[in-house]
Amino acid sequence: MDNNKDFVFTKKNYQILLIGIALILLGFLLMRGGGSDDGVSYNPEIFSFSRITLAPILIVAGLIVDVYAIFYRDNK
Repeated sequence: MDNNKDFVFTKKNYQILLIGIALILLGFLLMRGGGSDDGVSYNPEIFSFSRITLAPILIVAGLIVDVYAIFYRDNK
């Protein structure tokens, strides 16, 4: 009996899934921080390119990669 047929996901599925999770984590890491130290002063760093544009794009890309990993199927 072929052991590969017993599992829904293959090794390749898990590799793609981990890439997607890494993209999501990278997006959240880019989005964190940048607040004011005292809670009253304004810090314009919260509107940087990496927080407003790059981080959400990475998070959405990671979610798309994870959905692809779920539906990926080897044609062996």
